[in-house]
Amino acid sequence: MKMHLTLVRSLIVLAALTLAPVGIALAHGVPVIAVQPAVVAAGDQITVTGTEMEPGEVFTITLEGVSGSIPLGEAAVTGEGEEGGFTATFTIPADTAPGSYTVRAATEEGESAEADLTVTAPSAEASAGPAMAEEPTGEQHLLDRSKPIGQIAAVVVVIALSAAAGFVLVRSRG
Repeated sequence: MKMHLTLVRSLIVLAALTLAPVGIALAHGVPVIAVQPAVVAAGDQITVTGTEMEPGEVFTITLEGVSGSIPLGEAAVTGEGEEGGFTATFTIPADTAPGSYTVRAATEEGESAEADLTVTAPSAEASAGPAMAEEPTGEQHLLDRSKPIGQIAAVVVVIALSAAAGFVLVRSRG
């Protein structure tokens, strides 16, 4: 019985040590962006403000919709100490189709933040006549659901340790 308790305690300590680096990696906070205005006409400008970022990081800003990703530019993080941010202005291309989009700020290291944006028809087109809705194309919508390998490994380790601890506890009672 003592051996089983020792094994369970060892598994719990191993799980804690395995997951500890994940908390340290995220110590500076999760990046956040805000977009103003939230509704903009194609061809007009938006201001993207980022917070909870490490000074020195460079974020690539893209406009993502059902038809693909449109690069808007880059923003460098400035600030004092451990927390920084940026404020940058970008122009939405005039040929951008009206609709709902996601503004994404991402680093090469995989950090990212998102904000919603609605793009309307350019001002000249809006006054020229009634707005026409686009016909559905039947194309598949692709979602980026990739996760960092460290996060996946941590989940797998926790599941394996939980299963092993459960097995040991069931065997010790039976």
